[in-house]
Amino acid sequence: MDVLNGTDSPSYTPCFVVDYNFEVVQEFIVRIYHSDGRSPPRDLDKHTMIGGATFHLAALMRSPSQRIIDSFQNGCGVLHVHAESLSSTRDNFVTAFSAQKLVNKEGFFSKSDPFLLISRQNEDGRWSVVWRSQHVDNNLNPVWPECKIPIALLCNGDIDRPVKIEIFDFERSGKHVFMGQVETNVRLLLQARGQPMPVVEPEQQAKKKNYVNSGVLLARSPSIEKNATFADFIAGGCEISLSVAIDFTSSNGDPHSPTSLHFSDPTGALNCYERAIASVGEVLRPYDADNMYPVYGFGAKIRLADGSLSPCQHCFPVYPGGLEVHGIEGILQAYRDAKTAVTFFGPTLFAPLIRATTEKVAAMGCSQEHQKYVILLVLTDGVINDLELTKQAIIDASHQPLSIIIVGVGAADFSEMHELDSDDALLSAGGKTAVRDIVQFVA
Repeated sequence: MDVLNGTDSPSYTPCFVVDYNFEVVQEFIVRIYHSDGRSPPRDLDKHTMIGGATFHLAALMRSPSQRIIDSFQNGCGVLHVHAESLSSTRDNFVTAFSAQKLVNKEGFFSKSDPFLLISRQNEDGRWSVVWRSQHVDNNLNPVWPECKIPIALLCNGDIDRPVKIEIFDFERSGKHVFMGQVETNVRLLLQARGQPMPVVEPEQQAKKKNYVNSGVLLARSPSIEKNATFADFIAGGCEISLSVAIDFTSSNGDPHSPTSLHFSDPTGALNCYERAIASVGEVLRPYDADNMYPVYGFGAKIRLADGSLSPCQHCFPVYPGGLEVHGIEGILQAYRDAKTAVTFFGPTLFAPLIRATTEKVAAMGCSQEHQKYVILLVLTDGVINDLELTKQAIIDASHQPLSIIIVGVGAADFSEMHELDSDDALLSAGGKTAVRDIVQFVA
């Protein structure tokens, strides 16, 4: 959600990516609210609705220039919506912007607080805002932090597409003051290699014969950061390996009880864990190079050679020596063998399992010439007793060629699993942040 202050003609920065399915009716409802200035934007009950409009994605996609203009249902405004098919590139444009000798818009006793607003030109000649920087206080020679702007957002994969970089003097009222602009494209920014680009105020340029510029803008060390897709890695010969880990903690219930998630139905019907293994395993199976899988358990006591029970094991191979099994049927058989041989216990700890897998992945000898990647499939009932330690283990694992798919089995509260699946922001814990999102939760 974007909140813009002091304007009755807002142009919102966020771009929304949606899947267009021509065979499905996809209706969108847009509502505009007046912010009370205190409450979080998502607390809509605290704000006053100005108006709203409804449109179908199909109508937007087939309209001229893929743009629609629709009046608010209460007649208190007009909504402009523009759509465009998104390119598949995952690359980023990386640079650190700075400016020099900007014209002050604050008078004699203060200096402007500049920020950048970047827009890309649409096919109909209009401009769409795609990115905004932080403002720099009281500075006519501002230096902004390094930024990474997705190429798909900046120019939709076309580096010759016109891009406009506007500079504004930040005002808390929201009525920001225009300081000048640079019209360019990604190719020219790369070619400029940090050379100054004149900042122009078109009105001043038209009025003054001797007008030169209103300062200069620099894009320091510009580059394109390449981010290969999963398909690129597969096509390049990357070896994918799947490891499976199964939750044998007592929170799943007594496996002899019909209420247990591990209960073996006398009719032969698959239980919850077996269905999850079969369905998710079948999806991942084609990506594994040799169709051989190591299978682990966690949260149970295992029988030792002398017949006694071990302390609770939080990561143990189902078969001695980590023997791998063949195919999905092999995983199912390993699961059935394990659940009759172990004693369900607890607590449910994920960190030891993730750290053991991370160590194994780090020892694979993965390199640019020998690319390898591991997918850890974790099947669990939703209870987790070491959330913070698990977060730290995931953050450390994010440096390795590893992804974790957590499958929620049963109908428990999986809110903590959603917390590990950091789609909105990279996972942080213990003063560290993951370098990428490696967890996907499926219920």
